[in-house]
Amino acid sequence: MIYEQIRRARLDQGLTLVELSSQTGIAQPNLSRLERGRVDSRLSTLTTVAEALGLSITLTARDVTTIDEVRRRMAEGAARLARRGIVDRNAGRRLEWKRRRGVSTDVETSTLQ
Repeated sequence: MIYEQIRRARLDQGLTLVELSSQTGIAQPNLSRLERGRVDSRLSTLTTVAEALGLSITLTARDVTTIDEVRRRMAEGAARLARRGIVDRNAGRRLEWKRRRGVSTDVETSTLQ
């Protein structure tokens, strides 16, 4: 992940978090959280840190999970549970419970059809 790469680059350059903080203007605790992946940083923050470390950021498109892939994974999960003797007989009740609470069930509903 990018957070690990940032930490590795900082350590390879022998920089402390305090030194990187003074170079970037980003508070040391925030840099620490960033390196540990404990915060979703803005692209501008990541760019500032990366530039200070002489790194560049390349964005790539995420893989998109299709409904067929969701169905396949659900079937695999159900098969694993069935092998252990656990059968889901309450899918309809669970969906109704979610609907009453305002939780979207569009994906689950379409996979059950």
